[in-house]
This record gives sequence, C-alpha cells and structure tokens, in this order.
Amino acid sequence: MNTLTIKECTDIAAKPPAQHFLQSRFWAEFKKQQGWTYRQYEVHAAGTRSFLLTVLLRQLKPFGYLAYIPMGPDILITSDSSLPETAEKRGTSLANLAEKLVPLLPPYVFLIRFDPPWECAIKSGKARKVQEAYSQNFPLIPCTDGKTPCRLRKAVSDIQPPDTVQLDLQQPLDALLNACKPKWRYNIRLAEKKGVQVRCFSGSQAEEVIPVFYQLYRETAVRDGIAIHTENYYRSLCRLAAARASDSEHILISVYIAYFEEKPLAAIITLFSPAEAVYLYGASSNEHRNLMPAYLLQWQAIQDAQKYGSRSYDFYGIPPTDDPAHPMHGLYRFKTGFGGAIIHRVGTLDIPVRGCRYCLYSFAERLRAFWFKTLKKKLRVRKT
Repeated sequence: MNTLTIKECTDIAAKPPAQHFLQSRFWAEFKKQQGWTYRQYEVHAAGTRSFLLTVLLRQLKPFGYLAYIPMGPDILITSDSSLPETAEKRGTSLANLAEKLVPLLPPYVFLIRFDPPWECAIKSGKARKVQEAYSQNFPLIPCTDGKTPCRLRKAVSDIQPPDTVQLDLQQPLDALLNACKPKWRYNIRLAEKKGVQVRCFSGSQAEEVIPVFYQLYRETAVRDGIAIHTENYYRSLCRLAAARASDSEHILISVYIAYFEEKPLAAIITLFSPAEAVYLYGASSNEHRNLMPAYLLQWQAIQDAQKYGSRSYDFYGIPPTDDPAHPMHGLYRFKTGFGGAIIHRVGTLDIPVRGCRYCLYSFAERLRAFWFKTLKKKLRVRKT
C-alpha cells in the first residue's frame, strides 16, 4: 500500500457488500442513530484490488473528533502472520493510509483508530515477537499540529474482541454437528428431549420481543458483572434491520428465544449476511440452567445461518487462551465446544493525529479502564 489513492465514494450502492458487518452501510447507519457520523471512501492500492472503507466519526469534547475504522482496511498485506516483519509491513500500510485520510476527514480529528481484520498468532515465542512488534515504533507520519510526528501504537483497550471462534458453514450439516465436542452434542439433544423450544423472531417481530430478551440480559449482567446498553439500543438495531430488509447488503437481524413450558430461559441476537453470521449478544436466566437451552439456541442459529447462505458463523469474542483463571473462561469453553477455528487478530491500533490531545485522551481511557476493569469489580466482590 505504498502507492494508494483515496476519494470519497459517491456511488455507494453500486459497490459490493462489505465482507464484515462492521464495515457495512447498515452498521454505519445504526451507529449514526447512536450519535456517530460516517464517511465512506474508495481506496485504490497498487497491486491489490480496490475496496470501500467506512470511517465512523464521533466528536469527543474537548479532544476533537475520533475517526474509527472497525474491521478495516479489508485488504491482505501478507498471508504469513507468524513473522515479526509482518507487523512492520502492516504498520507501514496503516501509516500510509492514515496520512492519505487526514486531509479528507474533519479538521479536528485527533486520532485515527483501526481495528483491522488481520490475524496474529499467539503463544509461541515467535508469535510473541509479532505482538510486541505492534507496540514498537513504525514509520513516522506528520501530525496536523506541526509538532512531534506520530507513530502507530497499540490502543489502551481493544474495542472489538480480537479473539474469536469461526465455524466454516460450507460443509454438510452432519459434519458441523460431528465437529462439536461429544458433550455439546449431548447437551443439544438433552435440551430437545427435555422439551426446550427455540423460536426465531425476525423482521418487525424481532423488535417486539426485545423486552423479553432484555429482561434476560439484565439478569445476565447482574450475574456476570457486565455492562449492557439500554433497551432502546437493541430495539433500534432490530428496527433498522427490518426497515432495510430489501437492501442490497441483505443483512438480517434475528432474535432467538429458548422456552421451557412457555417460560423464556435464554435468548441470543444474531446477524446474518451472505458473507457471515455473527452471534452478537446472548442472555440467560438463572433458572433451569440444567436444561441446556444455550446449546440448542446456538445450534438452531448455526443451522439457520447455513440456510441463509452465510459462509461462516462467528461466535464473536473469547478469551485469548484456555486459561482457567480467566474470568470469562466459561465463555471460552462454551464457544470453542462447537468446533470451528480459533482466530486471533491484532486488536485495536491507534495513529495519533494531534499528539497532545491524543495523550490526554489516552490518559482518560486508562482511568476509565481502571475503573471498569479493576476498581468496580473489586467493589462488586466486596458487596457480595
């Protein structure tokens, strides 16, 4: 990407759909409802295909504008993520892209933040060097404040989950079931045998059942100590998907609810597109957990994703390793039990545009992370 050109895209509808939902027009419109704005650019890079780049923008007073590029750029810099020099090549490409973007963005952008879809191996000594390389100094890019040039660096916290599990849906259904661990297949059949029923709500029906989902989600948030959005956030997501049902991106949002004797036990929200299906949100009751409703929910969504024509099913977020000490270890075991490939991505990367403002914002982010990840959890443990 040493030689590239970027221009604002004027004929967005004529462009092919994004490979990841976070780069889709649907998601950009949804984020617009949540206080963001967005711009879309057509990027031409020498020796590679052209691609559409969605940039989300949000004003964060008093710092300026944050430009966020989730799951972009959608371009393969190199296929060998195990080499330390891969990080340098990728970093150089982001620096070049950011330098070209700055003049096209609002004048008070202080940070360009990337969440690229690039994979990065972990665990081995060689792989650790790869991860470390993303925190090292990359080629300088000029800052608009005319002071110290800026470098690519790792963000304080990852925005999107860098680690996930993906199922290849381009295989027979029997093969998908056989790829599950034996206990997972047993739990799926157990839920069916005990009378758990899964119902799917799409289109306008999806928004109608959000109160049921949200009641379970609040119960989950209290139990697991996680933060959730307001109910209207999930309503808006379903409403927008229903309104854009005939859009060329063919994105569908479905709410699945598992019932036992007409009592809702668990629910998930899943996004479907031709490229992928993504398990976005999950919730469960504290009651009848022995009936294993969560297993049957996922299996039904996987089957529906294959029928929809999605090429993969993304469980969207796991801890980086199978570490029993990790607070979300149960989530790791649950999602990996369905088979699929474990994917590790590089995570969130920052290119400061206005150095001083970025330093102040990073300090504020560290304080926020300390509050939510450390202090608040300790206070919660004391209360219990």
